[in-house]
Amino acid sequence: MRLKYQYYLLFFVFIFITPSLAATQISVKEGDSLVKEAIKAIYKDPNKAIASGLSIYHNQAFSKQTRTNALIVVSTAYTSKRDYQKALDYVIKANEFSSQLDNKKLQIEILFKTGILYQQLKIYDKAIEYMEDVEKRCLEYPDRDVVGGTLASSYLVKGFVYKDNLNCDIAIEFFDKGLKEYERLGNYNHNRSIGYYNKGNCQILLSENANAKESFNKSIELANIENASSLVSFAEKGMAEVHTLEGKYQESVFLLQSALEKSKNVGDLVLNLGIYKGLFENYLALNNWSEYQKYYELFLKTQLEIKKSERNSVSVSIIENSKNLNAELDGIQSKFKNRIYVIVLIVLTFILVVIFIEIKNKKAIKVLQQKIESTQSIKPSINIK
Repeated sequence: MRLKYQYYLLFFVFIFITPSLAATQISVKEGDSLVKEAIKAIYKDPNKAIASGLSIYHNQAFSKQTRTNALIVVSTAYTSKRDYQKALDYVIKANEFSSQLDNKKLQIEILFKTGILYQQLKIYDKAIEYMEDVEKRCLEYPDRDVVGGTLASSYLVKGFVYKDNLNCDIAIEFFDKGLKEYERLGNYNHNRSIGYYNKGNCQILLSENANAKESFNKSIELANIENASSLVSFAEKGMAEVHTLEGKYQESVFLLQSALEKSKNVGDLVLNLGIYKGLFENYLALNNWSEYQKYYELFLKTQLEIKKSERNSVSVSIIENSKNLNAELDGIQSKFKNRIYVIVLIVLTFILVVIFIEIKNKKAIKVLQQKIESTQSIKPSINIK
């Protein structure tokens, strides 16, 4: 009877626990699925990606790792909108939140995101420093394929740095290195599209127009696979620049108008700036004064917005660096105080030991003197016969 009771008890425990475990599994799967969907929206509709990411982060039913990934999505989406102030806020929050996790892969990804922000803020030495650290950690990671995407992306960021400093030959080497790693892994169409677009820009600067067209076409092809509107717009803008250099102004305008239409929901100020610049230059070449004036005014307005955004971002970066410096100074002061305490303790101990030895020596000398005095007080008796 007792055995039968235990059997029923275990049966009911199993019935109640199983749904709970299943719900936890579903929650994890659901969270990961929502994060993936938010990632896909970054280049198509960043506002949607931000809303989805924040919704996941604020839902405590999801794991801390899922919520940290959601913060990374939010930061990346703000980066795609060139709102570096908020991008920094969320990558810092992700870094703080991830400190509660023992997840080396996630820490590598956050280091990578921070390095990207430094690159976009044009703090190139810090960007390279972070990317070198990311590469080192990726190469030391037990499973190369797991972190291969981040490794490939670190090569692209190094390429961005060299491109920004007009070292296009070196930049193309890093772009090719990153693209080769992506191709080894398969997929990564978004990032491969970005790599080919930037490679195309370098090829324009090197006057390799035919190669540039090939790179932009590849970028458009990969972006269309993922339905990434902003990436298609960037590549079309690049292709339009080649047409402009070749004197095909009307073809360039057609591509730029197509790029502008696709970028409406993206809100990327830098992308819009480039499109407006291309449009007013081509309309000027076509002697279309009204369209030239229209897009030139939009160019100036967007340029002002970017300057404001960059100024705010630099201020945040300076404040964050100041916080880090103060923390380091506090640490140094704390260590210094501890060392002072140790030195004082050693000195006091030394003084006490010296005093103890001195007292001991004085006692020994006193005893010895007493013995001498005692010996001297004894007069020898000599018998003279």
